Amino acid sequence: MPPSTPRASESAPTFWLSGKRHAEQDHFFRRTLEAQQWKEGDECHWQAAWVTGMPLKRAFQHTSPTCKMNHIPGNAALTVKSRLHESLSGLRERMRHAFGDDHETVARLDFFPRAYEMPHDYPALIEDASANPHKHWILKPTNASKGQGVRVLKDPTTAPLTPNWLVQEYVANPHTIRGHKYVLRLYMLIASIDPLRVYLYDQGFAKLASEPWDPDDIDNPFSQLTNPDINALNIEAEIPVEFIDLERYREWLRDQGNDDDVLFHQLRDLATLTALSAAGTMRLRTQEDGADPMGCYELIGLDCLVDDQLKPWILECNLSPSLGICAKPEHGGTVEVAVKGALVCDMLSLVGLYPRVTPPYIDAEALAAERKRSGGFVPLYPAATLDATLDYLPFIGLPSLADYQLASPVVVQ
Repeated sequence: MPPSTPRASESAPTFWLSGKRHAEQDHFFRRTLEAQQWKEGDECHWQAAWVTGMPLKRAFQHTSPTCKMNHIPGNAALTVKSRLHESLSGLRERMRHAFGDDHETVARLDFFPRAYEMPHDYPALIEDASANPHKHWILKPTNASKGQGVRVLKDPTTAPLTPNWLVQEYVANPHTIRGHKYVLRLYMLIASIDPLRVYLYDQGFAKLASEPWDPDDIDNPFSQLTNPDINALNIEAEIPVEFIDLERYREWLRDQGNDDDVLFHQLRDLATLTALSAAGTMRLRTQEDGADPMGCYELIGLDCLVDDQLKPWILECNLSPSLGICAKPEHGGTVEVAVKGALVCDMLSLVGLYPRVTPPYIDAEALAAERKRSGGFVPLYPAATLDATLDYLPFIGLPSLADYQLASPVVVQ
């Protein structure tokens, strides 16, 4: 039988843990809420659901302003690699149609590598590869994690002609730290899909490959790939897994004579536009699945590569990003604990679970209160200024009335 509608406990509020997960994925969530006297419930009784992966559709029908789920229906438009490329490509085509090829809105969307979904796009891949023999390619499963199945392709004609594979143009000129390739892990929070509210955490990590970057050593995953699960297998490396937090990374950039503010401005714009590219899809699915927009939020792990011109590229968006500790304490593990613990605590505060806040709707006053309890989360959309917010409105597609109300200094009656 389907579970009954979750109801408020007569005593302590309850949380529900579910999904394919390890205990490490639940640790900070559980610790934060239990410190506030929350108790563990079950699928029938919860005010906060924490699901690793996606829950069954019926769980979304129980969401409300007082019953919060950590996922948004339709999030696959971001978290499935092929769908992410489809979302961003669709947004860019819409901007081209509206403003023309040379408009700045189109240029701002030049931050994702071209990708081809197998087997449908195989002819286009071969045509691209033939016209651009200098390009490198990387093969990825469309919906897998922890680096499973990822490898650099010497010859794109060897791509598997079966579903669920993506061939992506390989950014072949990475910026390096001490000669090692790295990818930035950022944390984006979609606090609600309607009205749309998006934040980016002020901390995160540079994840380093365990062997020096060598463009000619294309078969060496420890040189080419930065995923910690892959590099943990490098028993020859002195430091298999190394994480550098963003505070130290930005300081290092400045020491190298680079302007870290310019890079992070681009990263914030990249993250905002990525979220906006999927807003319409998520809104439609939220309505179709009977979910309450006030009861759904999504934490996404953004993986971005920085090239040797300090231009950021989005590689993928990760569903239920890992909250385990990957590095040894002396190689970044200690700061991992601090950052990930604070991340979850600040997230639960922002969405109104710690302490419990349940406004009946989001207006300018409620948004201001949300931002006061946002901790390390920096607002992306609505932006910090009216002009910046209005600048993003065309990218949403069909802004809702609530979007306009938050974007405008005058509340629409």
